[in-house]
Amino acid sequence: MGVLYDAAEGNLPEMAGVFTVSNTMSICVYEIDYADDRVLATANGENPEWYPITEQHNEDTGEWEQGFMFGSFFVPFSQVLRV
Repeated sequence: MGVLYDAAEGNLPEMAGVFTVSNTMSICVYEIDYADDRVLATANGENPEWYPITEQHNEDTGEWEQGFMFGSFFVPFSQVLRV
């Protein structure tokens, strides 16, 4: 996905996708670093942090989905809208 985010520089890369939580909050995804199994994400574009990639069982489909935990929200990659 390009150059990884450097916290010392503080410049975020272009947003890769967004996961809408409510009408006042969206989880913005900036980088997916598969080499280190982590995702750079932020709520509403503030204070970006790295989150580990994980999987969660989807009870509707019976399959495992890849994504990440953002606080108490599991954000499946399949539901992140690309921008």
